[in-house]
Amino acid sequence: MDRAQRGLSISSYAVFMVGLVLLAFLGYGAFTYSEFQRVRGEMEATSLAAAREEIGEVMDYLRQDAEGTVERFAAWEEVGQQLRSPRHYAFWRDQRLQNSDYLPREVVDAEVYDREGLALAELGHKAMPHQVAAPPPPAYVDYSSSEPTLLVFRPVFGRSGAIGQGPRGYVGMRIRFVDQMRERHAYRYLNPRTIEFARGNGTSLTWPELQSAVQFELRDNPMVEAVSAMLSGAILNLSVILGVFALMLFPALVLLIARPLRAISAHIDRLKDSPGGLMLDSLGGVLPIAEMEKIRESLNVYQGQLTDVHTSLEEKSQELWAMAHHDALTGAKNRRAFDEFMQNLPQVLGDRDLGVCFALFDVNHFKALNDSYGHSIGDQVLKVIASRINSVLRRGEELFRIGGDEFAVVLLDCDKSSALRIAERCHEKIVGYDFGKLGIREPLRISAGLANARVDDLDDLQTLQWKADVAMFRAKRPGHASVVMFTEALARDSEGLFSSWVNMAVYDAVIYGTGLTMHYQPIVDLNDGTICHYEALVRIHQDGELIQPSNIFPVVEARRLEVELDRAAIGRVLTDLREGRLQPGTGVSINLSGPTVVHEQVCTWLSGFQAFLKDYRVMLEVTETALITQIGLANDNLTELRQRGFEIALDDFGSGYSSVRYLASMPVDVVKFDITLVQGLQDETQRNMVTHLAQMIRDSGHQLVAEGIEDDAILDAARAAGFARGQGYLMGKPSQKANRSRVPFDNVTQFPADRRA
Repeated sequence: MDRAQRGLSISSYAVFMVGLVLLAFLGYGAFTYSEFQRVRGEMEATSLAAAREEIGEVMDYLRQDAEGTVERFAAWEEVGQQLRSPRHYAFWRDQRLQNSDYLPREVVDAEVYDREGLALAELGHKAMPHQVAAPPPPAYVDYSSSEPTLLVFRPVFGRSGAIGQGPRGYVGMRIRFVDQMRERHAYRYLNPRTIEFARGNGTSLTWPELQSAVQFELRDNPMVEAVSAMLSGAILNLSVILGVFALMLFPALVLLIARPLRAISAHIDRLKDSPGGLMLDSLGGVLPIAEMEKIRESLNVYQGQLTDVHTSLEEKSQELWAMAHHDALTGAKNRRAFDEFMQNLPQVLGDRDLGVCFALFDVNHFKALNDSYGHSIGDQVLKVIASRINSVLRRGEELFRIGGDEFAVVLLDCDKSSALRIAERCHEKIVGYDFGKLGIREPLRISAGLANARVDDLDDLQTLQWKADVAMFRAKRPGHASVVMFTEALARDSEGLFSSWVNMAVYDAVIYGTGLTMHYQPIVDLNDGTICHYEALVRIHQDGELIQPSNIFPVVEARRLEVELDRAAIGRVLTDLREGRLQPGTGVSINLSGPTVVHEQVCTWLSGFQAFLKDYRVMLEVTETALITQIGLANDNLTELRQRGFEIALDDFGSGYSSVRYLASMPVDVVKFDITLVQGLQDETQRNMVTHLAQMIRDSGHQLVAEGIEDDAILDAARAAGFARGQGYLMGKPSQKANRSRVPFDNVTQFPADRRA
């Protein structure tokens, strides 16, 4: 056994757990640190917003102060005198103006302009422009030098101050403000030494543009830095403490747990070689943990008990083998015993030249019996069947129950005729039993399939069960013997049941409607050839091939799809009626299986035909070969459908379970005689019986239909027996077209000419 299967050692798990604790702590520390950084970032963002608001207020104050300075300068009387008499302006500007209180130290330069915006004198090396627009522009920032300066202009009015007379001139100043921002104001949030302005693409800016271009750094927050340092130190200290703890925890785990467990594991390994009497002694200080000592004591006690248990295992093994290879209900061998028997059969027989026959027995419609009478009655039926078969078997032959209601027998040294006799005796024993004692009212039907092979033919032995299955399904079909021996012809006929392609095609057609079509065969008035109605027959088209009923219905019965098939057929017939594929004035009959007749939703499924009952005759054919145990529910459904306007027909009369019982208890309008009874009209003995039976049913008020009319002789016999209607290849084969209302004939001799239809 490799290491992956044995798992990891406890030391590995200890390392894993220590690593997991460290990882969890590191993750928590990282999360805490990231949260702190997030809060710190939010605080810095708040401080930045406050700093911008703070510097904005300072800049607004400086601008207002500069404008006030220019206002005072414009109102100075000497400025007005210079405008009135500018002859001495150059002297006045250089001597008087520079030494006056009207120019604070932050003013770089000042200038006086006339009404046209020209300086009163042209002087060299001036900081103010020689000419400005009249009127001058609003205050703006000049960024032509290394630091920006503010240029402010104001008009100068006369003595009266009458603004309506217009200005006499203008004054302007260039003012430094950056140093004032850095040195003359106290800031709470920003560091004034870091105040700078980003240079734009041009040399002049408006004051709002300058405010958006300001740059600075925030003051250091001692509290944030202290908390950050404290948190970082705490995380580091905890990491060191946890690392030391982890280093101490690992050897402690190894010493206290791993070493004792290794000692116990080594003892268990020794028990594999010496299972009896070996006890684990106390290991002294190696096991300092009380729980470990308890494990040692329990292991020793278990070792003693295991010795006692081992003694009784041999006694129980034989009993368990018998229980595992026998069916608890019937006492027959079970499927496991059967598989082992078939696998070992070639070795058991050796070189003996013997014939082997496989017999498979199955109860027809056992599920319906089980559902109707209960599982306890079903169990009693299986016990009786097993007992009756066992009473016929020869010495040394064993009965196997290989499925719910399937029993198998392997007959050795037995040819075909002997095997048939044994199977028929089993069948007679079963059907001869009075199952009425169990409360079952219907006769119990058994189907048996047989297949034989030679011992020296291994391929035949391996296909015995399959061949018996094929024969048994043939025995289940109406009109066949209850005991059938396999032939190659049967395999060809039953290939649909065992073909995955056919199974899939039938399943898709029933469940999804893929390829499902209806063929219609006429039921004709035997007197004048009028088509009374058509019987809807199921066909399946798949990949260009037509799947016949002989392949469809075995699959449907084997997979329990009767109800689903009926629903699909009902839907397809409704579609054909809506598309006008059936001749108005005729009608259609639809076959319903036993499970559909007793289904609680059958009336709802057929409600779509209500709209067509005024133009078409719609008949529901109940298959008499289907076992209907819930007669009461079937009567309720059929009575309701009959009241809605549907006609009820009993199909295949005379070939199934309880023809007279169904006829007497269910609401039936039409009785369709099975083909075996109709063809029996050609035999004198059978003709009298069928004729009297037909007369009795006709006198009770039922309409009669003869099935299987395929030639003129049967047609004459059916007419002579009193049948008014008939169905068969003589009148027409099933076809997708149902557009005729009459088969033209005046007498019997004219009828065969219409066979081409």
